[in-house]
Amino acid sequence: MKKDYSEYSLDEIEKYRLRRQGNQHVRFDYFSNSVYFNSESKSISITVDSFNEFIIIKEDLDEFDKIEAQHRTVHEDVLSPEEEAEREEFRINDLEKNKENFEKLCLKYDIDRSSFNERAEEFYDDYPDQKKAPLNNVLSGARISLSYGEGILDFVYSDFKTAFKEAIAFPLTIQELGKKLKEEQPEKYMGQHESEPEKIYNRTYELVTEYLRYTSTVVHTEEIIYKSLYTAICPPVFSYDRDTVDGLKWYYNYLITLQKEYSALIEFCFDKEFFPDVLGHMHPSERYNLYRDLHDQPAFSRRNETMFYSTRMMSGDKMPYGLRKDELLPRLTKAVKLTEQHREFAEHYKVEIKKLEAKLTFPRFLHVSYDFGSVAEILELELTKMLEQNVHFRKCKRCKKYFIMKGNYDTNYCDRIAQGETRNCQDIAAQENYKRKIADNAAIPIYSKYYKRYAARVRVNQIKESDFKQWKYKAMTKRDECSDGKITTDEYIQWMEECFPNRTVAK
Repeated sequence: MKKDYSEYSLDEIEKYRLRRQGNQHVRFDYFSNSVYFNSESKSISITVDSFNEFIIIKEDLDEFDKIEAQHRTVHEDVLSPEEEAEREEFRINDLEKNKENFEKLCLKYDIDRSSFNERAEEFYDDYPDQKKAPLNNVLSGARISLSYGEGILDFVYSDFKTAFKEAIAFPLTIQELGKKLKEEQPEKYMGQHESEPEKIYNRTYELVTEYLRYTSTVVHTEEIIYKSLYTAICPPVFSYDRDTVDGLKWYYNYLITLQKEYSALIEFCFDKEFFPDVLGHMHPSERYNLYRDLHDQPAFSRRNETMFYSTRMMSGDKMPYGLRKDELLPRLTKAVKLTEQHREFAEHYKVEIKKLEAKLTFPRFLHVSYDFGSVAEILELELTKMLEQNVHFRKCKRCKKYFIMKGNYDTNYCDRIAQGETRNCQDIAAQENYKRKIADNAAIPIYSKYYKRYAARVRVNQIKESDFKQWKYKAMTKRDECSDGKITTDEYIQWMEECFPNRTVAK
């Protein structure tokens, strides 16, 4: 029996989920990335999907072209010298853009792309006539290290609004031009219908079709995706070129929805000044649960966990995750003493005895990571891991933005450089505190006044350098005594005056 959903009303949970997922215009989980959380160092290690690049997918692209030639009338592009020159200029410009975008991200994060770069070098060695292609995503194949909380804050404080306005300007112009042409020449467009369903011939054809949509989307979203780390790691894919405007709008609303949500979550879960009488006694994880309850969100989260074993990679110093160095070396250097039971075992499982010996010598370490494809997934992963490890945000008393404390240095100010400033909040606050200290302490300007006076006499040889150094130490001691109220300011000034009463030339 058919169902009629024409008057179906969404509940709050359905609306919440709808805002956080794609639709017919755009997909948010195209990339398949992995992330490892180190609970000891409170660090995050992300490996970015490398599949969506020309050097990786070339063989699939070649097969796609063959299938196209079999099923469609395909004409080989014949370019004029001018078109060839223009295409080459675009390639060089895109390579330069790659470099700029990658360097900007490297200024903020620890990014290692060496493994992918080596793979690219091998590819171009195998295809010497192939010109270097710009990357669709400069983070493809990269390994990125950051501290708990850094990714969330980077996303929350990114300016997507300005980038969106720049990105949508051209597609909107084209859309308006199309509407105007239809109004002026309705007979030309009359009777046009939606395009036929896209024919898919095999799995490779489908993969390449999606890849080509992605490369087309990159052109329209580059300004937005490089505004934050997580949008660069999880770029969107628009369904069709005709959906560019709708795709950009939905993508922007998706990012703004997440920004608002996580800004609210940080304040609700971690800010000690947020309704302290109500929430002050609760642990951040309890506050998070309460937040979800108050917003009609489910009390559970799902994670896509991957568990594997490695003989080379350790994620701790205790089994099953790893071994200390003093435990690992004996395991690797001590030969396995083969017995008759080893031979029986090898015969039973049909493995060569030497291979069995090697397998028993090298330890296997358990490694647990999580797979994610969308910005929403990695934000939730990072936040819930922070709650698990009791990592807190703190609000900067100067710029009022949240930050994560690094190391054991306790501070109320962040190391972020605010817009319009040239120094970070910690440096500015230190200078402001020093000025206040000077204003409140009469001994400091007295010391500064006489220091400048006697330093000038040193420069013209009226006071010996050695005498000045001895005086400076005593003057600082007296300054501290005056600050502590052990001597009066008049007594301090009198002492200063009597230090070098005569202005005779130093011999």
